[in-house]
Amino acid sequence: MVFIDIMMKMESLSQKNYSKTLIVLLLILTGLLSQAQSCVCYQNHFLNDYKEADFIAQVTVTNVESDFRLENEDLIEFDTSIIFKGSESKSLFIQQEVGNSSDNSKCRLFLKPGDELIVFAQLVNGAIITTPCHRNSFIYKDDPKFLLENKNLIGTLNTLSLFNEQIEASSINCSSLENDTDVINKVGKLNLAESDAYFGLYNIKFTEDNSISYVGVISPFNKEIDKKIRIMLIKKEWEECALNENRELLVAYFYHPASTYRKEYLSTY
Repeated sequence: MVFIDIMMKMESLSQKNYSKTLIVLLLILTGLLSQAQSCVCYQNHFLNDYKEADFIAQVTVTNVESDFRLENEDLIEFDTSIIFKGSESKSLFIQQEVGNSSDNSKCRLFLKPGDELIVFAQLVNGAIITTPCHRNSFIYKDDPKFLLENKNLIGTLNTLSLFNEQIEASSINCSSLENDTDVINKVGKLNLAESDAYFGLYNIKFTEDNSISYVGVISPFNKEIDKKIRIMLIKKEWEECALNENRELLVAYFYHPASTYRKEYLSTY
């Protein structure tokens, strides 16, 4: 979490137009920290990560047993506060030293009794398993810098959990949504309330010839944003998406008020 803290400070400094030299030094330090930890995790599609997870919950660690079944596979026992997706569980395995690429193969998630976090895990051969580069997020209740971050993540997961069945039945990925920069520009500047909404969830129904039949609102953000998002999606030039048999694509417009850099994301987070 030192890495996250440095990034937050760096964003604040750049907004205030502080010395470029200081920002460069922070970037170098960030790189050194990442190298020292030998772990860089790349995550940019929150909705897809949510769909692929079999178990998502807020837990408090009660016990850690290292190398329980295999070397670098730790057994984590915990008490569950909230289950957002999946069935009740009291333990999971962390496959340590697993990264997101051949260059980042030494990732570790260090846990100890008393740690509280949101875990994203998958069911593999009857066991719940996670890796350091899943979206596991520590809950720091005593650190005011993370209060809004925690609230935003838990609020997002609470609302998404209401639509688990529809998320499972729909397509999530589409190459046309890999870069949301043009989308954000088209939506434009909006006055976003930091406590009223976490995201809007929209379903796009495609015909057999890949034209749009309709764009609906599953979970509203607010009327102004919902209207702009729907118009933008209808007018967008779509490449052919890999859709399942119901030819429905789900798109989320996330709002992340804890960020000081960019608060709005379309399907990315």
